[in-house]
Amino acid sequence: MDKKRLTKKRGYDIVVFDCDSTLTKIEGVDWLAKLKGKGKEVEALTALAMNGHLLFHRALQQRLKMIKPTKKELRWLGEQYIENRLPDAREVITCLQEAGKKVYIVTGGYREAVEILAEYLGIKKGNVFALNLRFGKNENYLGPDWENPLSQHDGKREILRQISQQGKTIFVGDGATDLEAENVVDLFVGFGGVARRSIVRKNAPVFLLKPTLKPILNLALGQFIKRSKNVITKARAFDIS
Repeated sequence: MDKKRLTKKRGYDIVVFDCDSTLTKIEGVDWLAKLKGKGKEVEALTALAMNGHLLFHRALQQRLKMIKPTKKELRWLGEQYIENRLPDAREVITCLQEAGKKVYIVTGGYREAVEILAEYLGIKKGNVFALNLRFGKNENYLGPDWENPLSQHDGKREILRQISQQGKTIFVGDGATDLEAENVVDLFVGFGGVARRSIVRKNAPVFLLKPTLKPILNLALGQFIKRSKNVITKARAFDIS
């Protein structure tokens, strides 16, 4: 990461958040798995995928075969997202929007659940990119929508590339698939406030250790951060505390 890219005063036009373990303190697929009695098996697959040891689309296939979520269960998950949200997520997003920043969610989570959280946080549906699932007339699970880019390994990267064409973009996420999108945005911020993935901590230009999104607001506004016990950066920057 070029130091100049990290310290431009103008700030950023767009802030994109991952959902699970970033805006909310849970991994939705793992909670659904526990609901179905498949917790340990699915958690193992999630860990492999999030740490870069299993391609996302393969993990997606295997986990969905195990849990087969209904629409009702996804609505339940959306409420769990809200109950377990990051404490300052709503405040930070409101401040970003009031400052004229565009806010998006790009996630491998399931749309029906993610949109419930997004509405609570004040993010419009058109700014939410998530996995689409197919359901029958009685809302039972039929399968994933494989035409959705997010069902593929590089889908998140491609969507972020398109979003970043609108202006200077920060992307905030916790997992290996988030890190892979680093080169299509202006700044990737690794989020370790919920789960600390070693590959992300090692390679992210900025890595946050505390469960707060307030440093994102400062970065978006063109302010600066410096290394501390709670923030790891790969370039010198000014304190925002």
